[in-house]
Amino acid sequence: MSKVFFIPVNEGEDPSSISKKLKLLIDKSGMVDQFSKKEYVALKTHFGEEGNKTFIHPVLVKTVIDKLKQKSIYPFLTETSTLYRGQRSNAVDHIALAYRHGFGFDKMGVPIIMADGLFGDSEISIPINGKHYKEVNIAAEIGKVHGLVVLSHFKGHIETGFGGALKNIGMGLSSRRGKLVQHSVMSPEIIRSKCTGCGICIKWCPQNTITIEEGRAYIHKENCIGCGECLAVCQFGAVKFDWGRESGDLQEMIAEHAAGVINAVNGRVFYINFIINVTRDCDCLGKSEIVAEDVGLVAGDNIVAVEKASYDLFERHHKKPIQEFTYPRIDPLIQIRHAVSIGLGSMEYDLVEIS
Repeated sequence: MSKVFFIPVNEGEDPSSISKKLKLLIDKSGMVDQFSKKEYVALKTHFGEEGNKTFIHPVLVKTVIDKLKQKSIYPFLTETSTLYRGQRSNAVDHIALAYRHGFGFDKMGVPIIMADGLFGDSEISIPINGKHYKEVNIAAEIGKVHGLVVLSHFKGHIETGFGGALKNIGMGLSSRRGKLVQHSVMSPEIIRSKCTGCGICIKWCPQNTITIEEGRAYIHKENCIGCGECLAVCQFGAVKFDWGRESGDLQEMIAEHAAGVINAVNGRVFYINFIINVTRDCDCLGKSEIVAEDVGLVAGDNIVAVEKASYDLFERHHKKPIQEFTYPRIDPLIQIRHAVSIGLGSMEYDLVEIS
């Protein structure tokens, strides 16, 4: 049974105070012992979209970096480009945004290396034994590192109910092609009676596949990649999905791409979930409201155990599961159950609570 380590955080606790707890968590969980001297270890986090303030604070990321460097490990920050328009759709803009958000070399002491190249198309194919895929396309540089430390902001997500470590690497370390095939299952439609023709969905559509027809938005499905940007930005509830089918398939595909990432580094991955600043939506949005109290930090070397423990600890603290704060129509445990079915771990775990 996998051990999962948990240290609680007070509501609104200062990052410098959380950093002290994070150091204790790292020491107790044996994170650094997962890796050896002079090994190249990638830290996967999320730098936040332009205007976002709820991503994992740079002070906390720096805490992890410093712990690795103390053992003469060579850490670096890594990310991939997004499908949608914004400040993270290519390496140049993405790295510039990361610097503005406090993740520059001057603050972190390590470089940012985009794992999927300049435009997100640098990739490798990794064999897996999945329901949807027998191989998946992930960011090429991941196949060259000795290990990964995955720092995930546990929060809501419009397509999966919640996003944690599975989403962070399953979608976040896929190549552009890998992201496209995952999103291809999503097929949005416009509810004409609710659409005002404001055009905000047109502005955010990465495929230029939405037009105004007779005063209302119209999605040309032949070019739609199912990224869900139109759903995220519409303020009038005019975009609909078939959540029962589409979210379930997407969650399974995310888990299978996560399996590819884990296989690429021979299982040498350590996970820390930050159940703080819990928002309704992911950090890909410029703004997202905080909907729940801070809970704490969760760590371990098995992705299924860490994800399930994070879900359980959130529910234990709030007396109801995260989807009740985010998107109640979605069953977010599909991703975890599917991860179990493809051999990524067990939902049974031994919780070690650190005071």
